[in-house]
Amino acid sequence: MNRQTTVLLLVLLLLVVVSSSMLVAAPAGQTAPTLVPPTLVPTMPPSMIDALPNESGVARIVRDGTVRVGILYNEPPFGEFNVRGENTGFDADLARSIAEAWGVTVTFSQATRQTGIELVANGDIDLLIAAQPHLRELDNRVEFSQSYYPSTQVLIVRNGDGATALGHMADRKIGIVMGTRAEMAVADWDARTDYSFSVTRYMTLDRALAALLAGEVDGVVENRMRLERVILYQAENYRFVDEPVMSEPYAIALRRQDANLRNLVNRTLQYLYQSGRLNELHQTHFEGASYPTAGFVLWSNVGDEAPRPANVASDVPFPFQYVVPKLQTDRVVRVAGLRDLPADAPDSQRRLDAANRALINAMAMRWNVTVQPIPGDNPVELVASGQADIAIGVTPDWASADRVDFTSYYLRHGLRMMIRSGDSIGGLTDLRGQVVGVFQDEPGVRELITTLAENQRAIVNDFFTILREQDAAYAMLVDNNARVVIGDSLRLLPQVEANEGQVELLTDANGNAVWYSREYVGMAVPRNDIDFRLLVEYTLQELARDGTLLTALQPVMYAQDAPTFEYYPGPTEYLGFNLSGRQG
Repeated sequence: MNRQTTVLLLVLLLLVVVSSSMLVAAPAGQTAPTLVPPTLVPTMPPSMIDALPNESGVARIVRDGTVRVGILYNEPPFGEFNVRGENTGFDADLARSIAEAWGVTVTFSQATRQTGIELVANGDIDLLIAAQPHLRELDNRVEFSQSYYPSTQVLIVRNGDGATALGHMADRKIGIVMGTRAEMAVADWDARTDYSFSVTRYMTLDRALAALLAGEVDGVVENRMRLERVILYQAENYRFVDEPVMSEPYAIALRRQDANLRNLVNRTLQYLYQSGRLNELHQTHFEGASYPTAGFVLWSNVGDEAPRPANVASDVPFPFQYVVPKLQTDRVVRVAGLRDLPADAPDSQRRLDAANRALINAMAMRWNVTVQPIPGDNPVELVASGQADIAIGVTPDWASADRVDFTSYYLRHGLRMMIRSGDSIGGLTDLRGQVVGVFQDEPGVRELITTLAENQRAIVNDFFTILREQDAAYAMLVDNNARVVIGDSLRLLPQVEANEGQVELLTDANGNAVWYSREYVGMAVPRNDIDFRLLVEYTLQELARDGTLLTALQPVMYAQDAPTFEYYPGPTEYLGFNLSGRQG
């Protein structure tokens, strides 16, 4: 049965249900707790209906005891079919590690760049693990896990060329291989610049590189991994420009709106990261290099044991109400998590709430909707119950993953050290015999710092308790009760700004922030409402890309401390919304 036929049958079934409800009163339990008036569960406008699978892929994996994985046969070091008839590479071993964690076997099928997505969409495989970038153009056909590898399209120039940034290629010639993602990368680059360059297309990468050496073009754009492999023995002829042309994060593809399988895959990836297995695989296939951790985030309550398919629900859940049609008609987004703070609230709370309000207002402006705050002490529950469309300022947590979906993070904070400006303190090992200030209402900090110091063979066990956050710098500079203060960066930043030139946050020799813990903040949206979740993700990415996000977060985070914001390549128009912020 094809997708069109399936959608038609679903529409007819809905018409029958609606017609029946006009004749017979709905039984108890068939309504959902939404804002008045009540609605049937679920509310599915025909324009938003997807041809959903009858059950999650989890059910078939449990029944058969095997996971079917599509993999590339000719993309080292990710996937390769060797002369012994074995699937090798990072992706192959990742698939085996996932299967081992689940307690099932893995069956490999050959996938190509042309067939991989179709194999997933048709249900011929459960997972596509094939150096597959998460591209926006594919989001209407499959669903993606969180990214597991930060691949990029990059620019290579002749050795000796003075270009150090993309802007230095103005009015110059760029070479690409036709039919590759380099075409998308160059088009994306061209769309977001105010200068021009010409593009020459070649049949093969070897021909493009030869043209570069011959001076026919001034640069070549291609996937960095592929370029490194091709120029391995002639690296002296070329140089990479540090600024990437386009990110293309690799992720695992699965059937669209299979929320339970997606959560199982994501939690397993996080488990493999936490256990060190991803690092082991990376060192094996990337010449001993450590796994790239930038952008990979663990949710709260990942757990120390591998998640098992048998412990995951096998249904396909529906949201209470699809949000996008409501935005398009009502032009209102209901937001939980905005706080009504008292006048004497600490500066850190007021700053965080102001940042969250600035961010959600920037998103609403791009959607051309009005923000309606929904009060309540539990923002996640307000989304789960259908009373709010989105909750801002929440920490992604596996304990709530069966109630809501979480977006990517937009803010990072955590424990940092505040020192006197010019002090010689460089870390915990310099605090032997010194007094460390900690906040009274940050439980567990003393124990964490003591443990971290012991791991570095230092003893730090003399602490001073700070009762109010506004007294932190005073305890160091005036009362001399503490040599340093360790606390949440959200609380220390106002102190640094209020005492400019006297205190600062500790950085390493390269000027990078030194963190003793990290917590990531994102948003919660209705479970399995994939179109709205993608709308939120795309909007966050566009806000990060044009600097609007950093401006909104300026009160709570230094620009240089901003986390790595992932970007899914693709158009900035989605479901009728212009997310770029540009007119016309």
